[in-house]
Amino acid sequence: MAEERIISIAGGTLAYIPCREGIAIKRFRGIGSKVAVPEYIDEKPVTAIEKKAFLSCKTIRELCLPDTIKELGDWAFAHMEQLRIITVPHHALSRGKELFLGCKRLKEIRLDGTAEGTALYASEGLGRMLAIAVTVLHDYVLFDPAEVGSDAWVRRWDEKLLALVELDDLDGFEELWTCGEEDYEGKDYDIKSYPVEKRKMKLRIVYFRLLHPYKLSEQVSDTLKEYLRRHTKGTQTPEAWNIIIEEHGEELNYYKIFAESGCVTADNFDSLLSDMERAGAEIKAYMLRYKEEHFAAKDAFAAFELDW
Repeated sequence: MAEERIISIAGGTLAYIPCREGIAIKRFRGIGSKVAVPEYIDEKPVTAIEKKAFLSCKTIRELCLPDTIKELGDWAFAHMEQLRIITVPHHALSRGKELFLGCKRLKEIRLDGTAEGTALYASEGLGRMLAIAVTVLHDYVLFDPAEVGSDAWVRRWDEKLLALVELDDLDGFEELWTCGEEDYEGKDYDIKSYPVEKRKMKLRIVYFRLLHPYKLSEQVSDTLKEYLRRHTKGTQTPEAWNIIIEEHGEELNYYKIFAESGCVTADNFDSLLSDMERAGAEIKAYMLRYKEEHFAAKDAFAAFELDW
């Protein structure tokens, strides 16, 4: 067996060994928050990240892998609790199982490529879609950098999202309860709070997808909008509105998606407006304009109704 060697990099050290095609990274040790694996070590290309190489690295928030990487071992990045962004090569990879197990804060998987391609990739939300694929949808078939953004890839991603949306809100509760877990997404939970948090998780992804409609079919879009309507203000489960007020109160795009999905009605408008005390003038103006355009005619005709 090849003898391990150590190299210092910004933020820590890497243990590595020679392998068939170049260099394999065995282990990272350090406290850096931003770490970049070098492209070459000992004048040989770094081609592999071995099993558990970054397992439980608690401080790394951003990790960049070089374009020379061809292989990722089992659990290579598992339980990196602070990991937000990882950059991987934009080509096919041989990959092990559960690469990102426990990486609950992973927000984006970037693909290394041209500046133009990277900008397009980011603007369409594909990096976020790829992260959601492995952390929420739990589908590693979608972790295929060479196929990200293709018609087949987007179609499979949307199918997985629709399956998640229709999943029972109590799915997984018994397993967590049996295991003695005390936390779900950072909040204490019980039989009442668990489904609320589950719906919020689903709705966050639904909003994201509608805000980034890359190759989104009309059928899938309609289904996602219908899900928002099921959880609008005035229903027994108004989390679609609560998420906006609690997390996106100053973001006009969220109000537009909410309204354009049919979640604003004549019956719930006054209640929505009363929740918007802290919203900016532009948002309030949009909502009032929406009411005037969609409900004013109805109100005018109502004035002519006879009271028999």
